[in-house]
Amino acid sequence: MSGTTRTLYHGTRLDLTPGDRIEPCDGFVWLSTHLDGAIWASELADGDSMPRVYRVLATGAVEDAAQRPDFEVPRHPAMTWRSAAALTVVDEVTTWTWYHGTRADLREGDLIAPGHAANFGPMPRVANFVYFTQTLDAAIWGAELAAGEGTGRIYVVEPTGDIEPDPNLTNVRFRGNPTRSYRSRAPIRIIGELDRWTGHAPEAVQAMKEGLARLDRAGVEPDDGA
Repeated sequence: MSGTTRTLYHGTRLDLTPGDRIEPCDGFVWLSTHLDGAIWASELADGDSMPRVYRVLATGAVEDAAQRPDFEVPRHPAMTWRSAAALTVVDEVTTWTWYHGTRADLREGDLIAPGHAANFGPMPRVANFVYFTQTLDAAIWGAELAAGEGTGRIYVVEPTGDIEPDPNLTNVRFRGNPTRSYRSRAPIRIIGELDRWTGHAPEAVQAMKEGLARLDRAGVEPDDGA
């Protein structure tokens, strides 16, 4: 594919400025057409600097390596697009959308507060925190795995108080917080709903549910404070 009209992103721990070039390494420079892939790449990148996500321009042809039969697609969001030519930094992404995945039927302006029925872990119990994320993929998982029989929904939300990284995901399977998952003891306010999103494959959802069930049977409880 010679190019794309989509917004392109690159995740890294390098401190870059508009106009800087990101050169290929081992033949390619990697990028993503969605924020989630760049976020994951920035969190997993080597180094101790702050993870950063940049909007970039390709100076040459780009291709989606995930479409190649010899490419092993990661099971998590990743930068799967690549180019043999350098990228040019446009600017840094510094403003983020907050998402909350659930089966609850809510409206704009509603508050989601701690004390509601928990979606994970031993049941029944109430959650001491409300959870939310900056990655759409994590919000989709939240909607798909939430308890109940209602339709999965993804809301755009805003925190109303202090927040902290979700300890159930931060530095657990991967370094950092690649799902950009957070929690708060203060309510979050609904400011909109996504009416179009693509869920995970049914077999992937079933595998995730079975994994959570194994943890439950083993007595592993989520860290939900007190």
